[in-house]
Amino acid sequence: MKTYNYIQPRFVAFLTCLALFLGTGSVNAQSTDAEAADKQVVSEKLEEIVGTVIDATTKEPVAGVRVEALNNNRYTAMTKPDGTFSIKIPAHVVSLYVSTPGYESVIIKARQSGAIQVALYDEKFSSFVENGFEITAKNEATIDMSKATTVETEIQNKLGADVRTITRSGTVGIGGLMMMQGINTLNASAQPLIVLNGVIQDLQDSYDAIHEGFFNNTLSAIDVNDIEKITVLKNGTSIYGAKGANGVILIDTKRGHSMATRIDAQAFASYTMAPRLPQMMNAEQYRIYANELMGDIATDKTRFPFLWDHDNYYYNMYHNETNWSDYIYQNSLAQNYRVNVQGGDEAAMYNFSLGFADGASTIKNNDFNRLNIRFNTDINLSKILKTRFDISYSRIVRNLRDDGIQEDLASSPMVSPGFLSLIKAPFLSPYRYNNSGVLTNALESADNFAQFGGSLNNNSTINNSYANPLSILEYGEGNNKNNQEYTVFDVTIAPEIDLGKGLKASTLFNYTLHRANEKYFRPMTGTPNFLITGLGYTQNEVRSFFSKEEAIYNDTRVTWEKKAGNHNFNAFGGFRFSNFAYDSDFQSCHNTGNDKLPDVKSEYDYAKTDGEDNVWRNMSYYANLDYNFRNKYYLQGSVAAETSSRFGRETEGGIKLGGVCWGIFPSLQAGWLVSSEPFFNTNAIQYLKLRGGIDWSGNDNISNNAAFAYFSNVQYSGTLMGVKLANIENQSIQWETTRRINLGFDLQTLNNRLRISGDFFHNTTDNLLTLKQLNYLTGLEYYWCNGGALNNTGATINLTARAINSKNLKWEIGASVGTYKNEITKLPDGTTFKSNKDGDLYGYTTDIYNATILSAVGQSAGVFFGYETDGVYATAADVPTVNGEPLSTQDVNTGVKTAFAAGDVKFIDQNGDNIINMQDRVIIGNPNPDLYGNISSSLMYKNFTLSATLNYSLGNDVYNYQRSLLESGSSFYNQTTAVTTRWQAEGDVTDMPRAMYGDPKGNNRFSDRWIEDGSYLRLKDITLSYNVPVSAAWLQGLTVWCAGTNLLTLTKYLGSDPEFSFSNNVLYQGIDNGLLGQSRSFQVGVKINL
Repeated sequence: MKTYNYIQPRFVAFLTCLALFLGTGSVNAQSTDAEAADKQVVSEKLEEIVGTVIDATTKEPVAGVRVEALNNNRYTAMTKPDGTFSIKIPAHVVSLYVSTPGYESVIIKARQSGAIQVALYDEKFSSFVENGFEITAKNEATIDMSKATTVETEIQNKLGADVRTITRSGTVGIGGLMMMQGINTLNASAQPLIVLNGVIQDLQDSYDAIHEGFFNNTLSAIDVNDIEKITVLKNGTSIYGAKGANGVILIDTKRGHSMATRIDAQAFASYTMAPRLPQMMNAEQYRIYANELMGDIATDKTRFPFLWDHDNYYYNMYHNETNWSDYIYQNSLAQNYRVNVQGGDEAAMYNFSLGFADGASTIKNNDFNRLNIRFNTDINLSKILKTRFDISYSRIVRNLRDDGIQEDLASSPMVSPGFLSLIKAPFLSPYRYNNSGVLTNALESADNFAQFGGSLNNNSTINNSYANPLSILEYGEGNNKNNQEYTVFDVTIAPEIDLGKGLKASTLFNYTLHRANEKYFRPMTGTPNFLITGLGYTQNEVRSFFSKEEAIYNDTRVTWEKKAGNHNFNAFGGFRFSNFAYDSDFQSCHNTGNDKLPDVKSEYDYAKTDGEDNVWRNMSYYANLDYNFRNKYYLQGSVAAETSSRFGRETEGGIKLGGVCWGIFPSLQAGWLVSSEPFFNTNAIQYLKLRGGIDWSGNDNISNNAAFAYFSNVQYSGTLMGVKLANIENQSIQWETTRRINLGFDLQTLNNRLRISGDFFHNTTDNLLTLKQLNYLTGLEYYWCNGGALNNTGATINLTARAINSKNLKWEIGASVGTYKNEITKLPDGTTFKSNKDGDLYGYTTDIYNATILSAVGQSAGVFFGYETDGVYATAADVPTVNGEPLSTQDVNTGVKTAFAAGDVKFIDQNGDNIINMQDRVIIGNPNPDLYGNISSSLMYKNFTLSATLNYSLGNDVYNYQRSLLESGSSFYNQTTAVTTRWQAEGDVTDMPRAMYGDPKGNNRFSDRWIEDGSYLRLKDITLSYNVPVSAAWLQGLTVWCAGTNLLTLTKYLGSDPEFSFSNNVLYQGIDNGLLGQSRSFQVGVKINL
């Protein structure tokens, strides 16, 4: 489908080129400005400030320390050999910035009642301050010697509570879901905006992959060791217009900083252990279980070879003791190599890097291979004109298989090797026996022992045949079968011209190309013939997906800076333009006749084609002004106006100009450096900053076509392709708007040994993008509209302490904690759910993986809505009755009632009508955590450093969908050993209901049986490094290290891993669909500096 847009870049070229030619004839402006500044310093009345700088460890004086006015290097002094300094400053300088290589910098009050003495801490500790004042809530992390495959791991470990990061799975390079300051949306993306080297990125998080459980993480194309700094902006993001509502993460890659050529080489290897898996039944336990299930199946068959115990032809086939997981999971190896070269001269600086990563997953035949090349340069073209030129290329090749469990088990046969290894009958063998009863090396075909006939509509066993997972691994291997190739090419040029008198003009041009080519193949060998309702039988399947996105981005701005005595100004303004062109092609077919040629042809069965051809554009104008008085009182005002082709033309918010609708996003922030005040004379606190603000920003990460009517492909009778109406036009569709109120503080105490920073926020999002019900005559159930609202209130606290500071031993500890509570306050459409427990709930429900997710006014986003239980009926007399009628369950479609009996689950009859039906549903869980964050430690002894990071999440509920299948007692899937405690006879006291094929009583319906506490504390990383003393002229440094990841996890959760995320959709959080869990890994590495 094609989307036509109405933003035309007619004047973009003129405006972007204008910045390159402004200011002609201003070559001498710089010297004139410098002379004026010198005259101002001479004319000012200066006061002499004296003091001493010492080493915080040895208490010895430190020479050569730079002492300067905060954010103003016009007033500077250096310490003498005895550590003393004398600096002359005017009245408007109230704070000093003290810095020198080898030590962490500090900010001190310029005029103190007693003698000034500054203690500097070793640079091995974290930095507490910068030469300036940050008025917004932000945090930074630098990257050095990282062993992470994707940047999300570093964000999780180093930025803790500032960014709630959830690793998606144990698949190499899969990345993580990131959220900031709670959840500010229901249906749009909750991911923060990523800005890479000044370029806004499209994460493509709304596009699905064709392999189950796989997510094409665009951030995996970045080599983490190419990154120099990560900056998190938690508020004040109005400058990013309709893209800043979820917060902003700035990623800056390494650049040349030294004229001397420097070469860094790094290599490390990793060994990862197989993940924790549920304990499954053995062969004898499963045979008994399967025999019980057969009591509920009507069949004409009289021969059941899997139950025969005497010696016969079938004996060997059905008398094995197979742990299928041993054949599917493995301990895996990974390797990573990179070289980084930087240098330059007065004309240009450069940084070049080359990296290669190769890693296998702990599920066989799932591999990751990445090549990275990056070249960043900064070129001085003249005294007033410079430019940066960056170019990068990344290529990722993956070997893939399905991971986790598909949502619709009737849509296709199960071919996820990991899940098949759990559900396959343990009395079967993966290898075939010959006619003489000898085990061969030929793979066995799909099993059929549980097929007893029947139709799809009546407790059918027709699809009770499960693939041999080893066949999927072997016959799914090969060219164009199960793999993905993803490449990213990126080029940026950003000239800047100095116009004099503090005025500069710059422009940034960027072109980025994303290409993804994914192939899927389900072999016919070793997999069952599967009957799909409305389609027919499928033996094998081929899918092919190709996508390409070309992004053009421009950011042109003018900046101005002015210092005038007490007053300091910094302003910038400009415009941004982006153009994204995305197209994709999808093809699939079934029953190719063999496993040799995985081609898609129209003559094959059920051939299908689909794809997209979308172009969307954004344009915004923005302005920002920073003002401070004496570097003590700070104000920041900013505003952005943005339009997008995703918006309708008749939006209710914003303004209409030039035939399009513009969203207006203002911001006002204020700050106060309290510790610079004359009255602030306490020795208990060395630094105190207060800040607060209010800003509005938008979220435009909605469907490209939500505002437009369009058609999509549809398949009829499995053979004919046609089109159908997929959406109706709604020209009022607009961005979601979040108003953010933030109050924060930064504090240093205990002689600058303890730093505490905190932010308290209250966010209100309106114009939520939601689905509204349509009249059935339209042919559509719902359409997109803006009409909801929700609130988020919470806080983040960060603490860093220099706990031990001796000559040889230093110890730094840190902790972060985040909390939020969200509440939906308005919905445009919904139903009232009556509940004696929760009261009337107005909203709507969404069915996901047999779960019901409730979106209701007054409730948090994503809460679980189901049935409460209280064990299992031990006897028939335990079933409650009303007027002699036993408690019954009612079929939602037919209304037929069926009485509960001994061995059934005790469901709570919430409304007391003696029927368990949908009116008895209540809120049974909330996936949002009460607290989350991390704890860090860095212990340094001479040249050794032992660092550790723990991550935690407390109070979040999890729906264990995988356990709901492995403990259902209603299918021929192998079950966990917990099912061996099931009810089997009158009087059995247990929490596990009886085994009944097809679950006719609904014992496995969505209930609190499957809701678990997902809290955990995990030792995410521990690293021991040693800086080897070197004296060679050619060798500047040598570091060797070893590390462990995910070594210990404390949790009550019964699944493989309490940390997971298979979708970026807010409503999917907390649902465990059995993805590969994270597991312990060990690394060793070396870094060489030449």
